[in-house]
Amino acid sequence: MTKQTKMDLRLQELMVFDAILSNGSITAAAAALGITQSGVSKQLKSLRRYFGDELFVRSGRGMAATNKALSIAPQISTLISSFEALKGEIEFNPEEIQRDFVISTTDEIQHILLPRLISRIGDESPQSRIIFKVLERDYAARQLESGSVDLAITLNWHVPEHLKQRRLFSDDFVVIYRRGHPLQGRKLTLKRYLAASHMMVSPLGNVFGPIDEILASYGHRRFVSLATPYFMQVADALTNSDLVLTLQRRACEELIKAHPLTITELPLKVRPADYFLFWHKRYDKDSTNQWLRQVCYEILHA
Repeated sequence: MTKQTKMDLRLQELMVFDAILSNGSITAAAAALGITQSGVSKQLKSLRRYFGDELFVRSGRGMAATNKALSIAPQISTLISSFEALKGEIEFNPEEIQRDFVISTTDEIQHILLPRLISRIGDESPQSRIIFKVLERDYAARQLESGSVDLAITLNWHVPEHLKQRRLFSDDFVVIYRRGHPLQGRKLTLKRYLAASHMMVSPLGNVFGPIDEILASYGHRRFVSLATPYFMQVADALTNSDLVLTLQRRACEELIKAHPLTITELPLKVRPADYFLFWHKRYDKDSTNQWLRQVCYEILHA
């Protein structure tokens, strides 16, 4: 190693390395770390001098890791994890924290979690902020890997080995519609359910979801006349129409507290939805992340 490369590696440089590796581009790495692209480029230049290797080279619109980068990646990940664990050893007091807590989850979980989380954070960590990001399952792992979110809350899924998880609760599916709906007061049979006009909450605008897959397996289909990406539009849509919505019970129970809606049982056997809390293993022993996980667990597990 030349004199020019004899320098101490800084944590920020290691974080930049990890972010580029996880996100595949300087632009995405900068966004994940909350710094400028020029800042990422400067840190990458320093890393290249230190290791005597390009580390990442242009490939299409992104950056591809060199063999050298791939060989040192596990050690760098370990160093970052060790630093996070060391930070966790420092006496933890949430009242003294001044930071953003970033949670990636679905609209309906936000609706359940947000009021009580605001209260808890306000009481226990008043200098901190809560930031919710819309969860997209295809990108949830990448968000956690890059550190752009602290936690993800979603249905159970096959997670990479570097992510940790904790089960929160199981939730069965019910049907919700407005009070005074033609179906109210009548037993909701499968025939009546299939004859109704349905709405779906779908971030990607899909009109064929898990319920439709189950119906199709029995040779049935329903008509979805409205799909919305936002859970907050559900109440207005239902109260002003004869639409029905099939959704998890807890979210529906929150809706009927504030809107003239009613719940009935789904005339179809559907496996309950299992919700989990996910985080990156590098933050497993981090006191701040542990505290946030416990707060979310206590709110949602109750």
